[in-house]
This record gives sequence, C-alpha cells and structure tokens, in this order.
Amino acid sequence: MDYSIFYRRAINVSRIDKELELFDMLISAYNSSERVGRVFSDVRARRKIWLIHPEYLYTQLEAPSDCKAVAPISHDEVEQVNALLLEAGDLEGLNICIDITGFMRHVLVFLFAKLAYMGVDRVSVLYSEPISYFKQEATNFSTTTSGLVRPVRGISGGNSTQAVDHLIIAVGYDHKLISEVSNFKDDSLVHPIFAFPSLSPDMYQQSAIRAAESGDVAMRSEWISSRRFAPANDPFSTAAVVSKLIYDIDRGQSSANIYLSPLSTKVQALGFTLYWILEGKYRGGVTILLPECITYSRETSTGFKRLWFYDVELV
Repeated sequence: MDYSIFYRRAINVSRIDKELELFDMLISAYNSSERVGRVFSDVRARRKIWLIHPEYLYTQLEAPSDCKAVAPISHDEVEQVNALLLEAGDLEGLNICIDITGFMRHVLVFLFAKLAYMGVDRVSVLYSEPISYFKQEATNFSTTTSGLVRPVRGISGGNSTQAVDHLIIAVGYDHKLISEVSNFKDDSLVHPIFAFPSLSPDMYQQSAIRAAESGDVAMRSEWISSRRFAPANDPFSTAAVVSKLIYDIDRGQSSANIYLSPLSTKVQALGFTLYWILEGKYRGGVTILLPECITYSRETSTGFKRLWFYDVELV
C-alpha cells in the first residue's frame, strides 16, 4: 500500500473558517482543551455533534449546550460508537469531518473501522497540536485503568498457536499503559515505534524519559535494536512504517501473530487503524490491543499551536 498518495496539510489556526470548506457534519469528542473547543467553534458545518466520553467524568451540568451532545454511559467502544452513529443518522453522500483530538483511542479505532464497514469511503480528519503539556514529562493522560488489556472489539485476527507473537507499540507518555500491554504480551517480541519528529522538539525527549519507566520491556535488547520512528502528526507515514515493519516480520515468518498497540498521539492511533483497515485485516492474524481506561484527564495541554487536515480514504 502506497500511503504517500494520501493528502494532508497544515491549517492556519487564525483562518480555520476560511481555509476549510463547509462540511455537512462535524463530529468531535468533548474535553476541556482550548484547542478542541476552538476548532469545534470555528469549523463551518451544517450540523455539529459532540461525543462526551464517560472516561472524562463530565456531569450533565458540565456538558456543552451549544449543540447536540451524545453522552453514552458505557466505556465499551461498540456502545459509544453506536450511540454516536444513531444520532448522526444516514451518512450516505455526506461530507463528514471528524476532529480526533479529544477521542479515546479505543473509540477512535472502532469508529473508523465501523465507518469503513458501513461503506463510508472518505472522511476529513482534523487534529490540533498543543504548544506544550502542562507537566511536561510528568503529564498523566489516562488516570485510571481497569488492569484489563484486550483487543478493540472486532479488530482482531485469528492467531497461529505455533507462531511467534510480535507486539508493535506506538510509544507515548503513558508508561503505565506500555507496561500493562507489554506484561500482558510478555512472551512477544517487542517493536517500539517512537514519535519522531515529535509535535515539538522537547516532546520526543519527554516521551523517551517516560518510556524508560515502563519496566522490564524498556530493559529488553529489542527496545533499542528494533526501535523505529514515525512522525507524531502524520497518520499516513505511521501506517507506512507499520506496513514496512510487518512486511519485514513476514519475510522471516509469514504466520507470525501481530499485535498493534497505539499508545502515542491520536494521529498515530489513526495510522495504526488505517493500516488495519487497508492491509491488516486482509493479512490476518493482526490485532489492535489496548489497556482499558476508566478515567482520563480532561485537559493536559496549553495553547493551540497548529491544526492538521487529513483526507482519509477508507477503501
């Protein structure tokens, strides 16, 4: 798959309403970030929908009142996405825009897989970069997990019991999540993908510092020898890196079980998902694996540095 054909561009944050076309529908996940609220306000769309993840623990009084808000009570991605799509209604022929900045990863992954399954062939995607994170390398994103690591619903492949398992992790700030995933698949060969270039020069260093606290996995030889890099703000380059890595694995053992765990930026989570939709589900034996988060920080960043637009094709 040639992911270089996909289109992306940076949007001037002071000209969002002028540089982006009018969409039929805008979908965004609500949180307290300035950049999430500003994009939702400035993007022109005939219809706008907020998705309020229960992981953010917003009360009914704290919910936005500027337009329709969907607030599922279940943490399960199937129920959250079904509630969102029920409100969205018939999507056929619509020019849909999704701001992925505030999305929970498991819901983001399942949403795009479900859209592809429904026959939606193209989606406009936005992602807003912060200027910095409040606590730098001490920033906590997921605040509570259940301790359960599981495949995203429907995003798994049949496993070969005779094959070696390979765990591909997009490395971010959440070292506890890296530890949970690597402990769950402690018999796997680990392939870390670091976000480089990062969103800002200091963020790669901060991420590397946090990743070093991930426990035994960071002490393994393959943490260095198998390390690869993908841009933090480019889902298509990320998908290409994953594709090339799995191609290299298949040259040595074509029946290997592949586990993908996107724990870095939401953009890289989208990149992992695009690989699965366009290649992984046809290869077989490819599973997207994530820890189950119970609560998540409403706001971790400061400022609004840059907005990215991605033209995502799902077929």
